[in-house]
Amino acid sequence: MKKTSLSELLRTTAYIGLVGYGGPAILALMKKTFVHKKEWVSEKEFMNALSLAQVLPGATGVSVIGYIGFKLKKLWGAILAPLFYILPATIFMIVLSWVYFTYGNLSFVKALFAGLGSLVVALLVNATLILGRSVFKKIDRKDIKGLVIGVVAFIGIYFLKINIVWIIFASGSLGFLFYYFTREFEDEKTDTGEALLSEPKTLKREPLSAKDFIPVILVALIFLTGLLLPTTRNIITTFLGIGTLAFGGGFTTIPLIQHQVVDVHGWLSVKQFVDGIALGQITPGPVFITATFIGYHVTAILGALFATLAIFAPSLTAMIALADIHGRVQNLKIVKVVVKGFLSGFIGLLVAVTLQFAFKSLICWQAWLIFVLSIVWLLILKKDSVWAILGTILLSLILF
Repeated sequence: MKKTSLSELLRTTAYIGLVGYGGPAILALMKKTFVHKKEWVSEKEFMNALSLAQVLPGATGVSVIGYIGFKLKKLWGAILAPLFYILPATIFMIVLSWVYFTYGNLSFVKALFAGLGSLVVALLVNATLILGRSVFKKIDRKDIKGLVIGVVAFIGIYFLKINIVWIIFASGSLGFLFYYFTREFEDEKTDTGEALLSEPKTLKREPLSAKDFIPVILVALIFLTGLLLPTTRNIITTFLGIGTLAFGGGFTTIPLIQHQVVDVHGWLSVKQFVDGIALGQITPGPVFITATFIGYHVTAILGALFATLAIFAPSLTAMIALADIHGRVQNLKIVKVVVKGFLSGFIGLLVAVTLQFAFKSLICWQAWLIFVLSIVWLLILKKDSVWAILGTILLSLILF
């Protein structure tokens, strides 16, 4: 494998963050860049990163970048590479947030977001089906129990209005009770998992020294400063909590974010939250970048930056802590069964949020037309969502 400098690593991750749209597409671009073009890591090492990221909370792409940065440039790489990866999306979102909250009452801006709200519903339907197929691969006894967890989560949030944090913990607990005492996960080995246990690591890293912890100290000081400021304290603690519980990444986290920022803190209305998700789709990078929009609304640029840092911090911390023992962690039975419970519950929560967004956004024939066209484009034709976004923007300005 070829060596690289920290500056070249950061330039590369910033480029990926600038041009990367769509979860699977971004991961494919990362693999093409790091494995085949730059030859900084082997394909096995990249799959190690991806497999571990999938059992940790947070955005998968950010966690993968953190893992590779850690392997290549220790803690400096683990912290700076993900920051440079989300930097383009963060800048775009701050600019778009300023435009939205400054000029949001203009007629053409309202028309634009009326259409984008319909697109968000279509994207949620698409994400629910895709994630559902990945969580419930076949209708057997194991997946029937997973469906039960999803239904319980849906009823709990949609009808009973139970606090979402309790629903998430209940989903993990049901996963443990349903699966841990059976043999349904005993022989489940992915190709990646087998490789992790049987093959030697391809990328060697020197042990950490005292000076390697300088970036950790700097980040800790930044967060400490934010926690001491009354205007950003709640933002940091809220998004740290969201990032800690955000299993499944991407769209599965939307119910959790909505619960905290709309229901608990009242920072946004449901309509504003839908618009924030829509803006997150316009920008490159992960769905989590909606945190920037929320933070900006609460405390301007300072809030946007702290919200962004806080939502990604837990997953990167977990990735760094587990990077050298990933094979043992991801293949632990208790990890598999609890994550299965979490993901099953998140599907139910995602269905509930999709219905809520639909009732808010699909209120006229123009909105329904954009929704139906988006569904055809995404589900039937299976085309890239980037073109759906551009088409929605054009149709919104024409129809509304």
